[in-house]
Amino acid sequence: MSGRCLRVRSSSGELEARRAASCLLDPALGDEVLVAHHERGSHVLAVLERDEDAPARLSAEGDLEIAAAAGKVSVSGRDGVEVLTPGEAVIAAGAARVSAGRAEAVLGALSLLGDSVTAQVDRVKTVAQSVETVAERLVQRLDRAYRFIARSETVRAEYVEFEARSAFHVKAEATLVNSGGLTKIDGPQIHLG
Repeated sequence: MSGRCLRVRSSSGELEARRAASCLLDPALGDEVLVAHHERGSHVLAVLERDEDAPARLSAEGDLEIAAAAGKVSVSGRDGVEVLTPGEAVIAAGAARVSAGRAEAVLGALSLLGDSVTAQVDRVKTVAQSVETVAERLVQRLDRAYRFIARSETVRAEYVEFEARSAFHVKAEATLVNSGGLTKIDGPQIHLG
């Protein structure tokens, strides 16, 4: 076998035949095939029978399109489905849905562009060397929040406001408050020391 040229053994001997464009199933060694003879040579039209354990491979020279003019196209496999290409894989649809018991994605780089993202999950865990978020507005609504910072935290803002309904507690070995202008402490009772 070389490209679309095949060597076929028949009752009258061996002959060379080209694989017909309609024969999408790749013929393999030992297959029983249907051959048509004509003045320009011979063509393998179809694979009639092969070993049950031998894999089947559909192929075509050039571009191949599978389309349903009406209805839908389904691809199913009992042991799995693989899509392999060294080039680009594109999914373009009016709507897409992925349903799986477990999913894994291994990507060298990921770019996501969209109008909105909504996620509803029970637990999210992110492990990263560096995280950078750029946003015009950030709103978080939490029942409880815990942050554990091993070294330092720096906040730079034009205006910072903390509001606690019950109590505001600051505890440190040393506390420094530096003001270039006015420093004001106001309350019904003030205890220092």
